[in-house]
Amino acid sequence: MAFVLSLDLPNDPRVLRAEVLGLTLPLRLALTAQASGAAAIVAADPELAASLRDPRLTIPVVAARPSGAFVFRAPANLVVHRGLLSAFKARHGERDWDVAEEPFDHDVAYGFAPITVVDAASRARARRAMLRSLRKPQDGPTSTHFNRYISLFFTRFLVALPLHPNHVSIGILFIGLAGAYLATYGTYWPLVAASVLYQTQSVLDGCDGEMSRLTFRGSRAGEWLDTIGDDLTNYGFFGCAAYGIYRVTANPVYLGLGVSIVTCGVLVSAIEYRYLIKIGSGDLLKYPIGVGSTDKPGAERTLFDRFIVPISKRDTFVLLTVVFTLLGILNVMLFVFAAGALGILVTVLRAELRMAAERRAA
Repeated sequence: MAFVLSLDLPNDPRVLRAEVLGLTLPLRLALTAQASGAAAIVAADPELAASLRDPRLTIPVVAARPSGAFVFRAPANLVVHRGLLSAFKARHGERDWDVAEEPFDHDVAYGFAPITVVDAASRARARRAMLRSLRKPQDGPTSTHFNRYISLFFTRFLVALPLHPNHVSIGILFIGLAGAYLATYGTYWPLVAASVLYQTQSVLDGCDGEMSRLTFRGSRAGEWLDTIGDDLTNYGFFGCAAYGIYRVTANPVYLGLGVSIVTCGVLVSAIEYRYLIKIGSGDLLKYPIGVGSTDKPGAERTLFDRFIVPISKRDTFVLLTVVFTLLGILNVMLFVFAAGALGILVTVLRAELRMAAERRAA
């Protein structure tokens, strides 16, 4: 049975015009309910119903509770974590619920208790909680302790601009490609500048996803832009850096390393993209690579999980690239990156063999 979200007018209707990170309070709550599976929004007040007119809200806005539906009731100036409504529905089943009065005891990653926005202080508290909720449990150590702080700082201002996440994705891609171009010079300072742009792309790469979650503008095209943009930046930097070092040293080994890195990367992407197209997604995180014991719920973390897997995440190896470049040993590290690219290819091929075996068994 479907649930509906019933919105109540707050004591001060003026707060309904307040925006929190790019959306008015009623529209944000309605879109959150829609993402959680709500069938309709109940808004008896005509002005409140008019504030919900937005192409992103595709479920109907009605004046009365539909027959047979159970109701989640909330004041229209309430801010909730986007996973809270789904978590409550899964835990408590199909019954009416007052969102503002329910104790917050749900296991939602980076969740927060519902916040009623009534003044500047509560609005600021809601903004901080929502920005923190954009963090991901699967973030690598570099994203957790460094990248996210920067990307969230910029996202806070980007959502106030007339920009869509896809616009930001394209701009971030050009930053990465500019770094790849500088890497073709092959000398120390151009390589340093190239690695800094590579790191900048990696840091800002979080902004488009954060914007899409905050403004409910996620799309299949956006997923593919993010995935392809990351891959093009990776191939571009290492391929161009290898070519640049070859130009400076005239040593064909570096050219061979660059070809090896790019070839392995393209093959990996082709295999992963084929799988993503089959399942109708562009999100690379949905590819079941099956590395590490942490893929299994309740499994004990091994040494491999604690150290090797975090280092292999993109956020960390991009930062390591900057360090190696500053130390003047990027040419040496090309051997490591080539070995890593081959290892990733082998891992993906093993994942394909595992999935093929599972299909045959089924």
